[in-house]
Amino acid sequence: MLKFSIIIPVRKINEYVKESITRIKKLDYQEFEVFIVTDEKEEYDFGGTRIKLLESGNVGPGEKRNLAVKQATGDILAFLDDDSYPDYGWLTNAAKIFEDQEVYALGGPAVTPRGAEYPERMTGYLFESFIVSGLTTYRYLPKKKRMIDDYPSVNLFVRKSAFDEVGGFPIEFWPGEDTKLCLDLVEKHGRDFPYDPDVLVYHHRRDIFKPYLKQISRYGRHRGQFARIFPKTSRIPMYFAPSIFFLWLSIGFLVSLISYAFFVNYFLSLIIYFLSLFFASFYASEKEPEIKGVRFDFISGVFLTHIYYGVNFLIGIMKKPELKLKKYDKKTGNYVEG
Repeated sequence: MLKFSIIIPVRKINEYVKESITRIKKLDYQEFEVFIVTDEKEEYDFGGTRIKLLESGNVGPGEKRNLAVKQATGDILAFLDDDSYPDYGWLTNAAKIFEDQEVYALGGPAVTPRGAEYPERMTGYLFESFIVSGLTTYRYLPKKKRMIDDYPSVNLFVRKSAFDEVGGFPIEFWPGEDTKLCLDLVEKHGRDFPYDPDVLVYHHRRDIFKPYLKQISRYGRHRGQFARIFPKTSRIPMYFAPSIFFLWLSIGFLVSLISYAFFVNYFLSLIIYFLSLFFASFYASEKEPEIKGVRFDFISGVFLTHIYYGVNFLIGIMKKPELKLKKYDKKTGNYVEG
């Protein structure tokens, strides 16, 4: 029977981690151990000897995970973010897939939790929309099975032997340490790895707007840097689209001031763009039928996502982003920013 080592990096024990452990203890597959890696040594009784607390110092998530892997005794490493928790059959479904010895890694969807508050649900709708996430909506909603070459660590499994072969997570990146790990794994094995919709976790979203946009800014900078240094998984049109839109929006406005013909085309392009946002907002409206009217918060969220991501993608291309850990409340452990 396969044994799983579940690894959760966090700066300080908080309510999300407590929720995650409560859910983990109810899994229908019980051959596992859990490592929670915090900045400083903490004493908290989660109940049971399978849940271990480690201290790492003030380091990034990649280095925290590597520390836990050194003590892990499982066959399969199961990585969760501190603000995510698994579905009841999470490990059972993963174990079936890893019965195939050729499978070295596995990804599954991270959906918005049931019962989330409205600001969190709205952010979830943004991620679930094609107009924001493009071809990666399967990361946020259960979609058909497929092979992938890049996946976030919010719901990522890696066979421990494969993890050790590539030397683990890089410690100089955050976010993006998971993208580099996946790139190393794919290059080592010469093939992609599976995504399965039944390997499901729930992932809390940042509230719209400010915390969410801070998160999007980090994503943009990381992907811009990776488009420059790791073209295989990051130098693809989907990631460049928001930056192209931003440049069209800003430079196009200046050109339209001196050319009437250009102004007409520019104005028409903006009409088409905002009409597409309007129709895309029907998705959020269908999800929130008790709230009448056009979802202007969704429309604003998409527009700001494109701007924030596009600008920060360009910044990431031009210079290496600084590794800045998220700030948190030292009393509660809860994060105070996106």
